[in-house]
Amino acid sequence: MEPVHPVSGVVSTRERILEVAGPIFADRGRRDATIREIVQQAGVNQAAVNYHFRDKEGLYAEVLRQGVQTALDRYPPDGGVGVEATAAQRLHGVISATLHRYFSAERKAWHGRLMMREFEDPSPAFLALMDEIVGRLMPLVDEIVGLINPGLDAEQRWLCCHSVLSQCNSLPKAEFFFSRTRPAWDLLPKSERIEILTDHISRYCLAAIGGLT
Repeated sequence: MEPVHPVSGVVSTRERILEVAGPIFADRGRRDATIREIVQQAGVNQAAVNYHFRDKEGLYAEVLRQGVQTALDRYPPDGGVGVEATAAQRLHGVISATLHRYFSAERKAWHGRLMMREFEDPSPAFLALMDEIVGRLMPLVDEIVGLINPGLDAEQRWLCCHSVLSQCNSLPKAEFFFSRTRPAWDLLPKSERIEILTDHISRYCLAAIGGLT
């Protein structure tokens, strides 16, 4: 019989293990988290972990992948903006999708803590996952940058791609400072904050990229 979670109802053994493992990895770290604690909280035996994930490293890799993939499934890299749109519209789509993934309701608190651990001390699983995601995202942004300013060479486009993505990743983390300089910021609905940041980053990047020679 599959384990029953008191909140989410009946879930598969595999899902239950992942559900329990995420917060434990986030709180303890990849090295200090133990399979023993995970299986105890999940109400399964170690054989279930071995069957579904091979070992702790396999489980950890799947925890990472599932957290990232859930957000990508809902907010794909292009933001749902097709290649027939203008370069400005496509840039807006990429930025909007990136910010929505950051603020996504599906992004659980433990996932943010786990990502912070990974950025400080990247695991092989995280590096492989990031290589895969960057391999999908960078060519898309590079194409858009090239359309905005066809005069840029490959290195300039590469730097511009990182400038765009850095804006998307850094400004949401600066919300603490937004609220310190403009307290009303915290009172805005999340959807409005995302829209404001998307429009600002889009306009800023369009002006900067378009003005480069």
